[in-house]
Amino acid sequence: MKGVVRTGHYPRSFHLIWGSALALLMIGLVQVYSVSAALAFARDNGDPFRYLRDQGQVAAVGLVLASIAFLVDYRVWRRAVPLGMLASFALLAAVYLPGVGQTVKGATRWVNIGPVTIQPSEFVKFALVLYAAHLLARAAGRMDRDDLWPLGLAAGVSCAVIVLQKDLGTAAVVAVTMMGMLWVAGTRVRHLAALAGIGMAAVAAAIMLEPYRMQRFLVFLDPTADPLKSGYQVRQALLALGRGGLLGVGAGNSVQKFSYLPEAHTDMIFAVLGEEFGLLGVGVVVGLFTLFALSAFQLARRCSDPFGRYLVAGCAFLVYGQALINMGGVMAALPLTGVPLPFISYGRNNLLMMMMAVGVIMSVARWGPVAESSAGTISSSKSVLESADVTYLDSGRGYGGARSARAGRR
Repeated sequence: MKGVVRTGHYPRSFHLIWGSALALLMIGLVQVYSVSAALAFARDNGDPFRYLRDQGQVAAVGLVLASIAFLVDYRVWRRAVPLGMLASFALLAAVYLPGVGQTVKGATRWVNIGPVTIQPSEFVKFALVLYAAHLLARAAGRMDRDDLWPLGLAAGVSCAVIVLQKDLGTAAVVAVTMMGMLWVAGTRVRHLAALAGIGMAAVAAAIMLEPYRMQRFLVFLDPTADPLKSGYQVRQALLALGRGGLLGVGAGNSVQKFSYLPEAHTDMIFAVLGEEFGLLGVGVVVGLFTLFALSAFQLARRCSDPFGRYLVAGCAFLVYGQALINMGGVMAALPLTGVPLPFISYGRNNLLMMMMAVGVIMSVARWGPVAESSAGTISSSKSVLESADVTYLDSGRGYGGARSARAGRR
């Protein structure tokens, strides 16, 4: 597969993307160690390095995967879309196989493959981003109902199965990512509004059908209600954030992580970070996530290859959307959903997928036709697109001409 390879000169957004992601990863390792030491106080045979060791190993593997993705032309992913979707759906179904699926705290959402435990929903998120980028590129930026239904069906079935696995948070991340990609593709407002209405109705039904979800929603409406039971986790998170003040109590000095704050190393690690580093530390983390997203969107805007543009935008929405859902839940600005904070929370499957998303974004910056922000362009967009040899992938419309020629049938 041919393409333009940049050996030394990349868009500024490229450096901001990998720099912000690496900074968040380092912050995450520090926080995982801080919380890990507290967890060792009560369990794990007093090993203060267990979670740091696990997270560090996964981070190393993630960096290798991101580097490989960076070195490989991102257009290769487009050829793997059908296989990726089939594999992700197969993994989702494998959760229900006796002896394969694993149940933890009443939720069945993991698969045991030998010594490795996989959470299929994490891989489904990435597969859907690839599938959506492929379909949106074929639609040539003019989305109508004929283009929406295949993506809507794939995303809808995935979200339904994930919700049945008692993981509404991941389903919400999928929905936010898909809606963001459709918005970037120029989908009509009435279609977006209809999809949003369907999604909100589905969320309302999911909340009402599960008592624990209803309790979380009621806690969101009034975080002070039932502080010793359903509102305990949010209450402790707010106490941690409030105790941190402006500058925090210092690295490693959190009190809430000592069994007061449930899931302090995973879903609620942002609260511990706020306690130890205060509003300043919270602002740095929020700023790094925002810098990552804005830089990725800038890269997407300047990429003239539709597939590359939507792929970058999808990966950016995947990371930033999940970060906002996690931080919003910890601060009681959104209902608590239980999704990890990208790059920072302890979570092996999620960290691997986040690092893969970073690698794919960097691959677009390396191989794609991306214009410079100031003088000229790095490469000729037309020549790159012609040499990419992926035109056949967009020929499924049944019409080889410009998409606008079909406007009359709408």
